Amino acid sequence: MTNVHTFLARVRHDLVKRLVWPARDRRELGGAPAPGELEVALVDDEGRPTTAAVLWDGLRQLAPPGASPAALAAFGRAVEGAVAAGRAGDLDGVLALEAAFDELARALRGA
Repeated sequence: MTNVHTFLARVRHDLVKRLVWPARDRRELGGAPAPGELEVALVDDEGRPTTAAVLWDGLRQLAPPGASPAALAAFGRAVEGAVAAGRAGDLDGVLALEAAFDELARALRGA
């Protein structure tokens, strides 16, 4: 059983940070992303290649009891959108995952 704080910290570290940081770096450097620059290679807990969808599915299984299914589903859609944005070189689309994570955190904390 995972508490809200631990769950959110893991989602931020294992998924959000990895998807968003290349987009943040590009934003700070300026200019348009190079082809493939915003696509991220992810690994699971054992160091094997995985996808954002698979990683999110595993993390979602660790959600604390009583976590809003709607909030979890909305964040899952945001993950899919961020991955698609990364493929398209859409900087703002990838960065939108940060706001989606904030919404997830508010929903799970009951704010």
